[in-house]
Amino acid sequence: MADWIIDRNGTAVLILDEHCFRSPKGDVTSWLVGNGVYALNGDHIGWFEISTLYDLHNQIVGMLQHACTPQLAERVPAQMPAFSRRPHIPLLKGRHQRAPISPLPLPLPPPRPPASRYAGVIAMHAN
Repeated sequence: MADWIIDRNGTAVLILDEHCFRSPKGDVTSWLVGNGVYALNGDHIGWFEISTLYDLHNQIVGMLQHACTPQLAERVPAQMPAFSRRPHIPLLKGRHQRAPISPLPLPLPPPRPPASRYAGVIAMHAN
């Protein structure tokens, strides 16, 4: 089943059709193999994980229509275009290393002791 990919402006930019991405006109633009996205020439160009399409720099390109807010998804075309024939999947080239996610700032603050429901009562009787 095909589903629209919506960008941050609410524009339908791509269609996910099983294991390929299509333009809004229905032409195949790239392939989805595992979670990697590959151009028609076989170059690795991004990732698709948890309904979200990322480029090589970990920037979000778009999300599946059902994963967007209703305000973004309301501008989606009512019907899908006619789909062109799928070309053969090319020889896939090496996959890029995914850019790291920003680490937490260090040093981390020390963990707080768990709060006891009797902490206030104990503090009052200690004085």
